[in-house]
Amino acid sequence: MWWNAEGEGAVMKIQPRTMVIMAALVVLLGLAMAIGWSDWQGSQRAGWKDGDWTSVGSSEAIQKVLDQETRANTNIPGQILYVRAPSLKLDQAWVAGPDLRTDDDVRVASNTKTFVAAMALMLVEEGTLKLDAPIGPYVSPKVRDMLRANDYGLETITLRQLLNHTSGIPDYFGVGLFAFLALVPNAYGLSAHWTPETEIWFAVTFGQKVEPGKTFAYSDTNYLIAADMIKVATKAPNIGVAARGLLQWPKLGADETYWEALEPEPKGTRRTEQFRGGIRDSAVDVSYDQYGGGGLVMSMDDLGLATRAVVLGQVFKDPARTIKLMQTAGPDPIAGGYALGIEPITLAGETCWGHGGFWGTAAFHCPRLDITVARSVGQANARFDMSKDSSPLAHLIARAQAVERAGR
Repeated sequence: MWWNAEGEGAVMKIQPRTMVIMAALVVLLGLAMAIGWSDWQGSQRAGWKDGDWTSVGSSEAIQKVLDQETRANTNIPGQILYVRAPSLKLDQAWVAGPDLRTDDDVRVASNTKTFVAAMALMLVEEGTLKLDAPIGPYVSPKVRDMLRANDYGLETITLRQLLNHTSGIPDYFGVGLFAFLALVPNAYGLSAHWTPETEIWFAVTFGQKVEPGKTFAYSDTNYLIAADMIKVATKAPNIGVAARGLLQWPKLGADETYWEALEPEPKGTRRTEQFRGGIRDSAVDVSYDQYGGGGLVMSMDDLGLATRAVVLGQVFKDPARTIKLMQTAGPDPIAGGYALGIEPITLAGETCWGHGGFWGTAAFHCPRLDITVARSVGQANARFDMSKDSSPLAHLIARAQAVERAGR
């Protein structure tokens, strides 16, 4: 402290080092507030209340329950539901909520994994990829170099392990720095643009690896590497082009489907809103979920019909053999039967196969009864559960079983 020239008042003299420390503290406080606000926003609007789906025997009944359920869940922007159940004479989509159309498209996030796994298995059938061979010869040079530089076993990790999440390669979203850089700006309407190579780099450089082949650990990185292998095998410029060539979406009944940012949006399609808590993710770049772990944009009838085609093996040359491979679970019981890009749920004795997606999507097909359900609720925090006895799928199964019994 010192006196000024006039001898009036005490003035604090701040040293440069102190100023730097204070500035750093202000920056850290600002970052903490930004992270806190983002986390709070992203955690809002959580929860789910099932409707009473016991009367799902007609189109009108489904619409009534869907409307009631949507009104009960004020945290969602609306619902789109597709059902195909020939024994119940149902094959249509319904919507509930303002300004929604039955053919609206949404980001289906991890539902994409089903189709990445299907493409990989198609290439296994052709002999272009090997399911249980080391991945080293099949990945791109960039990915190979990253894995080798971080001591990942190019001689031990297999495609099967990538697809059933037992490769030991961590999820890039498990890296705190990546999650911060990718998600925090979204709360302010901002976003960075990511590449698959950058995402893989974060995972293998900073993530914690485990021994491959034993432990189930859900990881989008696995599917980025699988997509990389598909690109190399097909010589496609990106996974979207590879998917269109291999799966031929229109043949599956998925004529509105496209890979976001990697393909042109089909004419006449419209993508509707999706939220992560209070954050409108549909308005920002989500390239952090775009290259194999997610990335597809689909209507619910597209998602349902394409999932059905995969589960029935219609995309494979040897359906019986390859769908058996696809439905083979990994060695870790904690996975709940998760197989190669699909997982089972059992309701009233019926086994159905499918997958869910981050922003509130899910699609399952029940082969014996030929029932398919796909739905979108537009909210990541509305964690509805298709495997519950109170779900629409469970009640559709019960109704179809009753019809079956009556016809005997």
